[in-house]
Amino acid sequence: MNAQGRVTLPADVRRKLGISDGDQLEVKLEDDHITLRPARVVVAEDAWAYTAESLTGIRRALDDIKEGRVYRLSWQELDGMVEAGEVPSRLRRARGGKST
Repeated sequence: MNAQGRVTLPADVRRKLGISDGDQLEVKLEDDHITLRPARVVVAEDAWAYTAESLTGIRRALDDIKEGRVYRLSWQELDGMVEAGEVPSRLRRARGGKST
């Protein structure tokens, strides 16, 4: 460690971790040792996707897909459901408001 408190990681360690100049590291202090690992930064408006509730829903959806519990829907069927008020109209905007 230098006088400014900077620590140099050996090149082989950086390569193994896939980190390079400018990458951020998470620093964790546990008892009498320090753990460093690559930090994954999430943009604030995307943070909702990483909540426990959201991740539970994603896991449940992946389990449904794995078990074959899926439903296929064409754009025409979705348009019909939107027009019938069965789903929010914002779903139409997700594809640019175009009908097929």
